[in-house]
Amino acid sequence: MSGWSAIKLVAARDFKERIASRAFQLSTGLTVLLVVGFILVPTFIDTDGTQQWTIGVVGDVPAGLAETVEAGAGDMATVATSQFGSRAVAEAALEDGAVDIVVDAEGSIIVNAESSDQLTTLVAAVLASLDVAEQAAELGIDAAALTDLFSGTYDVESLSVEPDSTDSDRAFAFFATIILFMSIITYGSWILIGVIEEKTNRVVEVVLGTVRPHQLLTGKVLGIGILGVAQIVLIGVVAIVVLSLQDALDVPDAAGKVLVWAFIWYVLGFAFYAVAYAAAGSLVSRQEEAQNAAFPLTLMLMAAYFVASFSITGDNPVLRIASLLPMFAPMTMPLRIAGGDALAWEVAVSLILMVVVTYGLVRFAGRVYAGGLLQSGSRVKWREAFRASEA
Repeated sequence: MSGWSAIKLVAARDFKERIASRAFQLSTGLTVLLVVGFILVPTFIDTDGTQQWTIGVVGDVPAGLAETVEAGAGDMATVATSQFGSRAVAEAALEDGAVDIVVDAEGSIIVNAESSDQLTTLVAAVLASLDVAEQAAELGIDAAALTDLFSGTYDVESLSVEPDSTDSDRAFAFFATIILFMSIITYGSWILIGVIEEKTNRVVEVVLGTVRPHQLLTGKVLGIGILGVAQIVLIGVVAIVVLSLQDALDVPDAAGKVLVWAFIWYVLGFAFYAVAYAAAGSLVSRQEEAQNAAFPLTLMLMAAYFVASFSITGDNPVLRIASLLPMFAPMTMPLRIAGGDALAWEVAVSLILMVVVTYGLVRFAGRVYAGGLLQSGSRVKWREAFRASEA
């Protein structure tokens, strides 16, 4: 059997076994439901922030008070009035929460600790404008002339900097980083546990009669890696469809570029860590030891994730250095590319280092994998596994 045929055989076996497993199907279904729920639930909740304000009125206040206040509030609130015969009764209603503010025709606006500042400001401004309009009418001043008199002649110019589109691009890249982190942890653990199961069940002894260790390693990583990509694509397609139906899909300008680079770094990062997970799994023979075997790799992934999460707001020296290191680059370089901070030579150097180190890791892990697979019992040290393998 040729090398590529053996790799395809192993990849197909792992792919079929995992996709048929109830754990995979349940996790995929649950994740899809969570994504759909996360998108749809807010639509069933009143999120427009509209409030109901009630103004208590004592005496004859200017006509049109509620309508003018509501117009000034815009979409923030609807406004109604409630007439009271005395100020004392109105104040009691205010304390009981029946009204939000009280206007006394004698010239007072009564509020309490629960009264809205926006409502208080609006009522005061509206009363002042209505009072001016009433006095102007008594003096015979035309309403149009009064409007011209109070019309502003100054344009408001903001010195605030327009939002930088790179912020949304960087946030989009960070979301891809989260997906990469979760998928490496999940599928890397599958690879590690799968290797341990094969050692425990002695299946690996039969398999190695047909394929060589490095072919088994490559096929396993390839099969589970393809399954991981398929699951992520499925979840992503569902999310995009639901968002499109909700008219809530706001794609950043550089989303295409970010997706391409995220996919490239996903492939490189998964290859790097998946091979390491497989080698770690070959050193232990019991499921109870899986967590300890994966701990160094998980620690490295957590460090890369924290560097990325602390750097989402912008470039910094730590992020620049981390983006060049193969252990951290898959989670940090996409952020710098999305933010426009990575120079062309930095991307090139990072890619070259990643490919070279991953190739070296494949060769090294392949020997550790080969040397550790057939050894059972206590945990095997990587030096012993490396020396026990074929030269």
